Amino acid sequence: MSSTESQIWPLDPSSIGSGLPLEGIRVLDLSRVLAGPLAAMIAGDLGADVVKVEQPGGDPVRAMKPPSVDGVATYYLAVNRNRRSVVVDLASEEGRRQIVELAACADVVIENFLPSQAQALGITALREQLVDVVWVTVAAAAAGGPLADQPAFDLLAQARGGLMGVTGSLAGGPTKVGAPLADVVTGLYAAIGMLAGLFDRVVRPERAARRIEAPLLESTISALVNQAAGYLATGVAPALLGNEHPSIAPYAPFDASDGEILLAVGTEGQWASLCRALDAEKLRLDPRFESNDARVEHRDELRAELNAVFANGRVEEWIERLTRHRVPCAPVNDVASALSQQQIAGGDMIVEVELEGGPVRMLASPLRVDGRRLPVRQRPPSLGEHNELLKDRIGER
Repeated sequence: MSSTESQIWPLDPSSIGSGLPLEGIRVLDLSRVLAGPLAAMIAGDLGADVVKVEQPGGDPVRAMKPPSVDGVATYYLAVNRNRRSVVVDLASEEGRRQIVELAACADVVIENFLPSQAQALGITALREQLVDVVWVTVAAAAAGGPLADQPAFDLLAQARGGLMGVTGSLAGGPTKVGAPLADVVTGLYAAIGMLAGLFDRVVRPERAARRIEAPLLESTISALVNQAAGYLATGVAPALLGNEHPSIAPYAPFDASDGEILLAVGTEGQWASLCRALDAEKLRLDPRFESNDARVEHRDELRAELNAVFANGRVEEWIERLTRHRVPCAPVNDVASALSQQQIAGGDMIVEVELEGGPVRMLASPLRVDGRRLPVRQRPPSLGEHNELLKDRIGER
């Protein structure tokens, strides 16, 4: 740490002595809403000292409510732990000077401005100037394309990126994924790019730092995985199959007497185990179901046969029986049930964080390092809570 960096950007005490992989790394987060802040949060979870820069009105995600806690949207709380918050007016000369000084001390800058916005605010010029800083741009779409300067959001990406085209049913039509999957996938790609850029700085310090771009549209399309591969290879567009799998059967929920049970029978061995567990040897011998290809072709008949069997028992009873026969299965949980199951509620992924208005339960990182859950070292900050970083350090220089 240079004396200049220590003066302008002193490490937060919670980022010192943590023993985490990114301890000592400074990340300047100029992004808003979800994908960019998620990437910055991953860096913070891994030990980096993250400073979040917000415009005077604050990150728009703070107001995306209900639900909220003490007037702050839980949407904001979800992706803004392990960081500090400063307020900077990027439209002012003083604000731009503050950003230049902070960015010059950073190891990583994360931003999600549209190209026209970045140009107008001086962000593009700053990126070109800071050749030693890993720069991560969370973009609407890849630079140079016709959509690169158009605003984009998770729902738009799910629609334009084809995700809604494989989610839903023929009866109900396309539907979005219930969580902001496009933003999450993009944020994860941004974090991967950031880590690759930091690694490159270590092994090739003689070259300029990498410029990483994680475009929302292309990241969402990448999440199509097998669906995109199937279309590109065969020219056959995927159909809306509801909860059915395009290539595997039985791989969907089925109706027990008190709810749904999901089967994920991916191999012939698992199919044989399912038939044994159900005392349904006739299904295993039925030529309509003799192979996965045949089961996919006759999925409607298979569904009728399995629903007739599962209707004779409760979900919990079937889970116990199928698990005993090592058949991959699960209950279809709502959010409350998912968070209250023993694996989660009895583990260490749900933590209690002290906000200004009192304690609130939140999710921690899913990552574990050396057998330990990554800690929540800093609660999500209030707007401008750490403005002293600007006044006391930059102002004194």
